Amino acid sequence: MKIGILTFHHVDNYGAVLQAYALQKFLRDAGHDVETIDRRPLGAIKYYTKGLSPLSKSLKMNSDFVPKITRAWKVRQFMLKNLRLSKGPIYRKDRLKKLRNHYDAVIVGSDQVWCLESFRGFDSSFFLDFVDNSKLKLSYAASFGSTTSLGAYHGRVEALVQAFGDILVRDANSKNIVSNELGCDSKVVLDPTFLVSYSEIAKPTKMTEDFLLIYNQASLTKEQESFVQKICENKNLKIVSVRNPNSIADENFLTADPSEWLGLFEAASYVVTNTYHGTIFALINKKLFTVLHSSNKTNKTADLLRGMGLENRILLEPKNPERLNEHLSEIDYIEVQKIIDSKVHYSKIALLTALSKYS
Repeated sequence: MKIGILTFHHVDNYGAVLQAYALQKFLRDAGHDVETIDRRPLGAIKYYTKGLSPLSKSLKMNSDFVPKITRAWKVRQFMLKNLRLSKGPIYRKDRLKKLRNHYDAVIVGSDQVWCLESFRGFDSSFFLDFVDNSKLKLSYAASFGSTTSLGAYHGRVEALVQAFGDILVRDANSKNIVSNELGCDSKVVLDPTFLVSYSEIAKPTKMTEDFLLIYNQASLTKEQESFVQKICENKNLKIVSVRNPNSIADENFLTADPSEWLGLFEAASYVVTNTYHGTIFALINKKLFTVLHSSNKTNKTADLLRGMGLENRILLEPKNPERLNEHLSEIDYIEVQKIIDSKVHYSKIALLTALSKYS
């Protein structure tokens, strides 16, 4: 089957690139002819390239320019090497119409492709309005993100979603919106990063000592820094930060590409993150980890961890010594892996069954 995937793939974000890689790899390994639709909205490009000019005021005396532009270039090279892309890029929404009958099936997702609260706003193309209704339309691990109500877009979204075959979402909030506002059935599946192995692309790190890995999209507070340092003192670990510099880190990997990022997660003894995909790769690699509270990300991460009995790994009060002891305790990955394996099996079957309905 010829399949097109519409997702967020073109950004300088490890999770976004790897979820695009994973879904495409899973489907290609299943025998399908798959490519990612190279849709790059101009608004998104402007947002993600903000600060990459050497004249940008957001760069402190231009000291961040070289690592930022280097990392963006390396992520781009990874994408070109490991993702099969449609002919493009496609910057304007109306140019998607040429793909109206190009695929047997089009899948939207993963990621927060249906979030109406982000800078992207409402974009009907992510509800596959450009695909002919005679073709199979699906979502896989699509998320409404922080959106809790469709509001003024209810009618338009409802009409578009009615043309979908199966609706597979990533979290409970998205399932509730699909059910309560759109009156449709949906299934909650895992993010596609859970579905594949990364042995072919992960690059071993050059770190020779045991280390704690920080992957955080915000500066650590003094209390969080103290918490990290106590973890490292207890377990005799060095501190490594990836993507963003951290003053308490012994090593800062500012220009890592996704392969190097994967290698750091494989080698780390402990992971501290405030990101959804940072949490996922801590789980995949069976690491001890702490999720730092982040108001705009904790809900989806808590939803994921709750289903595995690990919501206690979210840190709300870094000053509390009881929380430190709790986070130093081991995770029973034998039981956690049983849950993950069951959810992976369910997710794979849900997607392959949805595709098998096409005739």
